[in-house]
Amino acid sequence: MKNVFFTINLLFMSVLIACSAQNKIQVASTKTDNPVQTSTEKIIEQVEPRVYSVKMRVVGDIMVHKWQLWEAYDKSNDTYNFNREFDLIKPFLYDADITIGNLETTFGGKERGYSGYPRFNSPDSLGNTLKEVGFDILTTSNNHSMDSNAKGVIRTLDVLDQIGIEHVGTYRNQNESEKIKLKTVNGISFAFLSYTYGTNGIPIPKEQAYLVNLIDVEKIKSDIKKAEDMNPDFIIVYLHFGQEYQRYPNKNQNKIVDEIFEAGADVILGGHPHVIQPMETRELIREDGTKETGFLIYSLGNFISSQRTPLDPPRDAGIILNLDFEKINDEKAIIKNISFMPTWVQFSNRNGKRIIRIIGDNVSNEELNLTQGEINRLESTRSYTIKHLLGEKEVKKDNNFYIYYLKE
Repeated sequence: MKNVFFTINLLFMSVLIACSAQNKIQVASTKTDNPVQTSTEKIIEQVEPRVYSVKMRVVGDIMVHKWQLWEAYDKSNDTYNFNREFDLIKPFLYDADITIGNLETTFGGKERGYSGYPRFNSPDSLGNTLKEVGFDILTTSNNHSMDSNAKGVIRTLDVLDQIGIEHVGTYRNQNESEKIKLKTVNGISFAFLSYTYGTNGIPIPKEQAYLVNLIDVEKIKSDIKKAEDMNPDFIIVYLHFGQEYQRYPNKNQNKIVDEIFEAGADVILGGHPHVIQPMETRELIREDGTKETGFLIYSLGNFISSQRTPLDPPRDAGIILNLDFEKINDEKAIIKNISFMPTWVQFSNRNGKRIIRIIGDNVSNEELNLTQGEINRLESTRSYTIKHLLGEKEVKKDNNFYIYYLKE
């Protein structure tokens, strides 16, 4: 019996030893496959940079001459619809984070009577169209700001507020005129300022001098200083200035932009000549010695109007300017890309029906059903615009936009 118990114990001990050995092998195997990290080893964590970007689209003068009023009028219900003028170009306005244009007409009210040049007064429905196609901000300081007198200035702002389009350059009271328009989009902030050389001889009442921002370099410098105190990423200044129908800026324009850049502006957008004038980038050296890239276009030309001239220079040619802004983490925001799309205003009469619409660089001639004369005009104005803005620079195109400046 003792031998039996001895044999059983021996077998039991053998099993225990075998299990213990197996466990050790498993533990050793586990340590080899997944080594335990010691406290002295550092964990390196890669954090993706925060990249903020804003796509801004800017166009020139938005005008409504009498022929556009006729085209938009629906006699059956006594209403005006301007959508057709913008249908082909809407995707490129709506696609931006901020879309800006110069409203060179007024919303003075129906009772005043709608009119084109020389004193513009347009139906409120134009504002609805501009909102629908994507405009976010309109500059309202230009030589036609007072076309419906002081009441028209105020009513125009009321209409824009009701529609939901922001505005800069004209004001209802002194308090409004002293505030800087600051807008933050996608983490990048912009201060907007706007001024005009005059109001076509229509006097601004002395007791309402705040109604329209006039170009006064010292005032502009003061406003830029107020804007700087708000610490925006960019200060954008719109100037309605220059000589009408001239291809190039004059000495006065050059002097004004030099002073405004020196005062702290980052981007200067120009209008009034009704034709396209050149654009350029500039190296700006700030007070602290830092270098930045500024951008200037002397005139964006007409975006929509009924003006037509031969190619010397064309008044039916305009552009959609594209500015791409970028900011990485807390670094200084920059202008990353600059490009433009040439536009042309078709002004036709087919079977007694007028056709007035903006045509960009995104639709084929076949789709447009243009006459050969219109095709020739479209192609010649497009070629003129590209040559005038790019000069001898290489012509590169990206998604219907011609690249002017691209930071590598």
